Amino acid sequence: MQRFLNAYLRSRFLWIGSAVSVVFCLFLFSKVFEAVQDLLIYQLSLIVLMISVVVSMDIAREWRKFRDSQENRLLDEAFLSPSERVLQSQLKAKQEELKMMQLRTRKNQEETMDYFTLWAHQIKIPLTASNLLLKELKKEPNVKQLEQELFRLGQYADMAMAYLRLESFHEDLVLEKEDVHVLVREVLKKFTLFFIRNSLRLEFADFEYWVVTDRKWLMVVLEQVLSNAIKYTRSGTISIYMKGDTLVIADTGIGIQVSDVQRVFERGFSGFNGRVNQQSSGLGLYLSKTIMEKLGHQIELTSQVGQGTQVKLHFPQQSLAQD
Repeated sequence: MQRFLNAYLRSRFLWIGSAVSVVFCLFLFSKVFEAVQDLLIYQLSLIVLMISVVVSMDIAREWRKFRDSQENRLLDEAFLSPSERVLQSQLKAKQEELKMMQLRTRKNQEETMDYFTLWAHQIKIPLTASNLLLKELKKEPNVKQLEQELFRLGQYADMAMAYLRLESFHEDLVLEKEDVHVLVREVLKKFTLFFIRNSLRLEFADFEYWVVTDRKWLMVVLEQVLSNAIKYTRSGTISIYMKGDTLVIADTGIGIQVSDVQRVFERGFSGFNGRVNQQSSGLGLYLSKTIMEKLGHQIELTSQVGQGTQVKLHFPQQSLAQD
């Protein structure tokens, strides 16, 4: 009870003080102006009675609030002093922040589960192909095909690991001055078998361009982009060159429908080509765009059905002057 009264008096201090001041002034007037003393005393009595009724009702209402508060510890805002109001505001902000963190965590968990569901389905394709090819290991062409399928399997595993590492991207970041030409050449070596197997022509321009970036993360992007170019180019040419501060990877493959171009960087979007070929998880370009943005770079894609696709990796401002 004492706690309630203290809280109530603090919250109603100004209001009660004003009422007491009015009553006190009327009392003084009744002493000074004796001619109207009886009238003033009558008015004073009415005011005191009205204030008593109002205060009693207010106390009863606030007492019910106090009694019903959880474990008698949480007071209504009306009871709080300025400092307590600030603390309560900070508490509410922290609670809201915790709630948002829980929602983000739940969302991330759901996205991770969705991803591994897609990935588990996707990984069955090269595994199934590998099992079939193993039955004919004596045939050299089939052995080469098996190598390709196993390579794709490794790529899917790398994609999964990269996706999971995005959550701790900055903890895994090492920025250094890198030669873009050297990075592209290293990635191309991994795909040598695909160029030979698919009779693809490579036009790789000789250039020197240095950029401040994370070597490992940028190579993930280069692998994803080049893998798509090879996957959707049954025959023809893949061209790689620098244009200003932009690395261009162009192919003469099947191209992408206009309706799909604006959505290719969306998470899980495989588009018409992915649905037809059943070889797309819809995560490669999403992963690439996310990485490029985190690195301070940019990625852009243009395409035309039947003529091919161009992917442009922009390195604005972060690029260092060439030696």
